[in-house]
Amino acid sequence: MSPRYLLLIVLLTFSSCDDSSTPGEFVNEPLILTGNDTYNEDQCGPDIYPCPPYGTRQYQTLRNIPFLPANSAAEAMAEDNGVSWLSYFYLLREEGYQLLHITLTAEWCDVCEAQMNTLGAMVNQYGFLADDPRVAFLGVVTENDSLEDASLEVASNYSASHNLDDLVPITNDENLAFRQLMTSASYPFNIFVDLENMEIIGYDSGLESEQIFSQKLDEMLAFVQ
Repeated sequence: MSPRYLLLIVLLTFSSCDDSSTPGEFVNEPLILTGNDTYNEDQCGPDIYPCPPYGTRQYQTLRNIPFLPANSAAEAMAEDNGVSWLSYFYLLREEGYQLLHITLTAEWCDVCEAQMNTLGAMVNQYGFLADDPRVAFLGVVTENDSLEDASLEVASNYSASHNLDDLVPITNDENLAFRQLMTSASYPFNIFVDLENMEIIGYDSGLESEQIFSQKLDEMLAFVQ
């Protein structure tokens, strides 16, 4: 069974609902919390991933989103079935990591180039290449040059063209799981997540220089300490 098919099954399992459900119950709808009773001790807990309720907005806890790897950095965090999860980043807090930075970008986005070209420097300063790594990074390529949903191949090519293959995990956006987190239709869109509880703690638009990017990461790190 291919990783893409497995991911589709996972996404349907975590986001499906029936017509009898009350509005605002399931995490696949924006601005929603869920207390899904199907979660058990094997799926969430202090050593696995924060338990529900989950949401899609600031100060709400992200659900454990599955995604497919588009580069070698993302493949390194995938499970045996080829699917990666946000829970990988949650476990990094045991190594001293405090913050997850998620960038949503698009192949057609010219103004995204400045920020994407600074990611390598941020990994050196704050990520796994730093002496004291505290920030994990994830890149999500949402659309191609034709404004269509980006395929895994598009995301892979995007990673290669920005020299991110071994630096930052990159994926596309299967089933709009990450685009549900956006509060505005502008790219690049940055999301900052507290790894202690997987809560969204902040947003920002283009971080187009190393100085601006670094200042924002320092601000978010100060918030979670």
